[in-house]
Amino acid sequence: MSTEDDIKVNIKADLVSAVNSNSYIEEVTKLGDKMDVVAGEDILTNTFHKLISAGTKIDSSFYERLIEHKLLKPIDRSLIASDAVNTDKMVAEASLLLARDPYFKKMFMKYHDLPVQIMRNVHLENVLALKMTIIKEAMPRLFKHSIQVALIAIYLGIRAGLHNKDLFKLAAAGVLHDLGELHINPELQNPEHRLDDDDWHQIYAHPFVGYLILKEFPYYHPHVSRIVLDHHEKVDGGGYPRGVKREEINPLGQILAVAEVAAGLMSKGLASEDIQAKIKLCQGEYERKYLGYLMDIFRTTSNGENSAIAHDLKTIDQKMSDVNYIINDWHHLLAKLNQQQQDQQLVHTVTDRLKYLHMKLVGTGFVPESAEEVYITLGDENDDWLLETGTIVDEAVFQIYKIIGEVKRRWPQHKDSHKTRTLGEYLSIWMHDTEKRIHTYH
Repeated sequence: MSTEDDIKVNIKADLVSAVNSNSYIEEVTKLGDKMDVVAGEDILTNTFHKLISAGTKIDSSFYERLIEHKLLKPIDRSLIASDAVNTDKMVAEASLLLARDPYFKKMFMKYHDLPVQIMRNVHLENVLALKMTIIKEAMPRLFKHSIQVALIAIYLGIRAGLHNKDLFKLAAAGVLHDLGELHINPELQNPEHRLDDDDWHQIYAHPFVGYLILKEFPYYHPHVSRIVLDHHEKVDGGGYPRGVKREEINPLGQILAVAEVAAGLMSKGLASEDIQAKIKLCQGEYERKYLGYLMDIFRTTSNGENSAIAHDLKTIDQKMSDVNYIINDWHHLLAKLNQQQQDQQLVHTVTDRLKYLHMKLVGTGFVPESAEEVYITLGDENDDWLLETGTIVDEAVFQIYKIIGEVKRRWPQHKDSHKTRTLGEYLSIWMHDTEKRIHTYH
């Protein structure tokens, strides 16, 4: 496992180039078409040539000039937006969610104005205000998501009995946790885009990019930056970007990771029953007590909607069979590997993830090998069973896609010099067969 310092050095160059990337400069200049964006100081090239004078209004007409040169410092350090996101705008968005969303109403029913009071303590320095303004204007769903994550993190922190100073940290980290997504290839936001190795690297690096951005501001470092760094880590070691386990994850980062999961589920428009079923499959990946606090909300809150997922017995049966086949197929692959190949960290990772996935399925009452027996016992008239089991199997398929993504992310490590079939070839065959089997469910 690389140390944090090692990884920071490896990603640092990516951060510098990303902040002045063409795509980011394009978003910055387009913002100037919607509101006044002014150069607060002279913008210089890396050879100290004055490119734009202080006081100049920036808009999209400056894009070509800016990308023709390497800039001395990140572009957003030199700009000021007239109508930038500030505390009042974040509180307004939070208040809207608290007033309209039944889940948030339930979360804070006993806590009255406390979440708003906490949010009022989130202050943005100029550079971060500009970044959040770009997110709000160019990626409004991400802006809403950031406020959602902040509110859920506050709720979890309150339930955990944290003091206000830690709730303030969680709120700030929630608002700022996805800053790194501003500096990845915008094509990655397109669901039609097929991810290659470089794409996976950017996705898995974005918490580090956010951490490095915040590291430049003493007001946020290290008490907020470290929470942001760990917002995709899992207590079982299956997260990213560091892949560390419980004892190495920032305690508030563990809360933010659960808030991230909850916000993602809530945004899908799922019924509370569907969300509960999906949370069950997160057992072991995240701190159990925080998942329990979420279950309290989804057990007692109803949107008045019917389930968004309609399952029939035949579909569930096919998916169950495919999940079971994929897990067994991996064990057949393991039997073909030599000892050196079996000892590779990636092989251990996939084995552990599939083993744990199987254990979670069994723990929810679904045993893949005994599906037919379960049907005989319950029959297809049990709608609740069909709904919950179907949702769980859907989530199992999604988890397998995530395992495939992890293998692809670590693809350079697959190469070896064995005279027999290489580990990379074995993994390629397994991934191809797995994707072929489940592609219709994606």
